[in-house]
Amino acid sequence: MKNIFITIFIISLSIFSFSCQDNYLDTIPTESVDATSAYATTKNAATAVNGIYRAMVLRYLDSQGHFGHPAMMIILDHMGEDMVIGTTAASWHVGETRWTAHRSDLNVMARFPYQLYYRIIGNSNICITNIDNAKGTQAERDQLKGEALALRGWAYFNLVQLYGKRYNATAKPNTQLGIPLVLEPTTEGLPRSTVEEVYTQINKDLLQATTLLKSPRSFKSHINLEVAKGFLARVALTQQNWADAAKYAEEAKKGFTLMSENQYVDGFSDVTNPEWMWGFDHVEDQSEFFGAYHSYISCNFNSTVIRTYPKAINSLLYNSIPMTDVRSKVFVKTPTTANTVVPTGGVRVPYMVQKFRLPGTPSTSTMGDIPYMRASEMYLIEAEAKTRLGKDADAAKVLFDLVTKRDAAYKLSTNTGTKLTDEIMFNRRVELWGEGFRFLDLKRLNQPLNRNGANHIASIAVLYDMPAGDEQWQFLIPRRELDANKAMIQNPL
Repeated sequence: MKNIFITIFIISLSIFSFSCQDNYLDTIPTESVDATSAYATTKNAATAVNGIYRAMVLRYLDSQGHFGHPAMMIILDHMGEDMVIGTTAASWHVGETRWTAHRSDLNVMARFPYQLYYRIIGNSNICITNIDNAKGTQAERDQLKGEALALRGWAYFNLVQLYGKRYNATAKPNTQLGIPLVLEPTTEGLPRSTVEEVYTQINKDLLQATTLLKSPRSFKSHINLEVAKGFLARVALTQQNWADAAKYAEEAKKGFTLMSENQYVDGFSDVTNPEWMWGFDHVEDQSEFFGAYHSYISCNFNSTVIRTYPKAINSLLYNSIPMTDVRSKVFVKTPTTANTVVPTGGVRVPYMVQKFRLPGTPSTSTMGDIPYMRASEMYLIEAEAKTRLGKDADAAKVLFDLVTKRDAAYKLSTNTGTKLTDEIMFNRRVELWGEGFRFLDLKRLNQPLNRNGANHIASIAVLYDMPAGDEQWQFLIPRRELDANKAMIQNPL
């Protein structure tokens, strides 16, 4: 029986040149195409790999609110406690906020990430299988294979965190069901591997990628050695492998400069920012308009979402940010026409976001770049890992190096142990707001969801508490996948 979602496609379009018409993506099943021809030369292969990156920013399942990986970044923060829907007019991502969408095997949210990340895996498999025979230099072959391996490892990391139970370093091997490991081009349905097996493959892919990614990249939209090490740092943090998390985070951030306070309030929409390690460089003919990241997260794009139910930050979190910290300026507790930017006719809500802003007031273009990885995240990973290793002085110094770039009044922390860890996690929540980390942080740390006492609207949020380890932390396997793949097993309902 063929697996309906793990169907492999060749995407033969450049990320830098394609039409925005409905048929802009050429998706041809591998059973009807000669993959060796597509990878006959490294020039052709580079075009195909560009297509894999482009698959990260497509509208899936014909759903405006499910615009590839950037939509997942927003959704995963909606599923935490720190992103607040500002009014009762909300229509998009309400089911995700209430934790109902991902718990129905017929819902878009069961299918969307499954299809998104397996598409990336499938296309990466084609590259990995064929690139060694491509005509070109060894350096070109190595670079493309390294990118494909890193993309595959990254995609599996996203999938296993959603559909599997959390990784528990004290219970190795983690024999709980993960996801199918598809490591070569195939359309056959496969059984779920264990969480331990999936993480083993993720690390294998990423480590191999670091041995191949030696050439400089031309675009920040592509993965280089530092980004691959950033992936390794993320994975190690999730596996509670604190030593490797600190090591790879420290190595990954080298060569990147933390942004200035002026750059911090400049809108988070420019990939040339020196702190951005990896991001989507949004060029004019690639606009998704009302489906794009900034159509849902910015403060000033002229969309229904932004006009009628803008995003806000958790009031309890905001009220803990020192007013000397520049990060307090990208949210506004009491918005007025003087201190906030909104589209024409847009409402203002308490604690509303101004972090993501596009040029123009209102903005009629969604051409904002999207931050996939920033150096500040690496500082936070290194600091968290070191304090969990008991290296509090080292952790405090790393935290100081970051926070003093946000708050000149910040002093070297004298906290130790749990208090220092809490301080680091507070800064992580503030620094990475809206960039897709909160739900996964709660899950990896085995912490409960707690939205009580904040500014969530009861009729919108509905769900205020979820115990750590509850079965609802797992996304359900899509019903279409279960019907097509008889080797598949559903998560607990």
